[in-house]
Amino acid sequence: MHRLFFVLILLIATDVSAVDVANLYQSHVPVATQGKKERLQAAPEALQQVLLKVVGDRAALDVVDVSSLLSQADTLIQQYQYQQVNKLSDDVTEPERLELVLTFNEVSLNQKLTSLALPLWGKSRPEVLVWLAVDNGKSRTIVSNDDANKKIVKSLQLAVKLRGLPILMPVMDLQDQTKVQFADLWAGFSDPIERASDRYGSPVILMASALIDTNGAVKIRWQSLINGKTEKWQSRGDMHTAIQAGINELADRLARRFSQLVSNNRDSSKLSLQISHVRDYADYSRLVAYLTGLQYVSDVNVSNLSTDKLNITLSLKGDLTIFNQTLAIDRVLVSESYLAEDSFNYRLLP
Repeated sequence: MHRLFFVLILLIATDVSAVDVANLYQSHVPVATQGKKERLQAAPEALQQVLLKVVGDRAALDVVDVSSLLSQADTLIQQYQYQQVNKLSDDVTEPERLELVLTFNEVSLNQKLTSLALPLWGKSRPEVLVWLAVDNGKSRTIVSNDDANKKIVKSLQLAVKLRGLPILMPVMDLQDQTKVQFADLWAGFSDPIERASDRYGSPVILMASALIDTNGAVKIRWQSLINGKTEKWQSRGDMHTAIQAGINELADRLARRFSQLVSNNRDSSKLSLQISHVRDYADYSRLVAYLTGLQYVSDVNVSNLSTDKLNITLSLKGDLTIFNQTLAIDRVLVSESYLAEDSFNYRLLP
């Protein structure tokens, strides 16, 4: 029975996790024409944007000379296309602009980044639940996922896209309104926000309070909640600048937690995982898709299935600490016990 079970599941491909970020190796740059010369001239700028998403931390990029890599940008292009888009503006009469969309080769670029001793942040990234309070002098509101047309939300969406962050806005229905008051969010009281966030299941909570003056200048207080730890920072400027600066800081901090620095010459380490509560094919499918989607995890091999326990051996070409931090925040596996060196016991969460 178990033999037949594994024959069947190994023949079927599984989907990746819903929190995987798409288009990390893709960038959009404005252009005037569709000529080859301008496309090649725009490639370094587009690649610079991709480096920021893939490496994740601006500080890591600042200490490494990537000029030689940028000079090779045209050789790393995998695909290109053009599209007409509107600028980020409330003026609907503003004309569209031409935009070049460049996609770079993931494998080749990762190899070059690794050779430069730069960390890589994988596609699987923690979803960020954003609680945003806005005071514009006339009204005080908590932004919901229905406010997609608001300028501040458009700025937020653009900012997280440039940094490769998946976000979620609260629905602000009766349940949210009962648990979260504007005054609580504005004052930075995290307890009611954390309680209200339970229903969304996001591993990272971001609280933001934006004060907009009559001239359009914006000051934002930011507060992140990750695994019971709180970090705070501020940003200011016009709407776009203040939002982008705050999201940049969040992305840098998350990347330092979850990006991997690996040498091309580093051997993979073997990890043995005993995972309980794997009850059916759906559990198995979800588990294997999750593990194979993690950065620097390869050769995920199932060695045994006993009742609801699964024994898995995997190759990890990265830092074990970051691997465990990723497991902790993704809320797919919870650590049960430490069995022996490079051997761990986990429970699969529903």
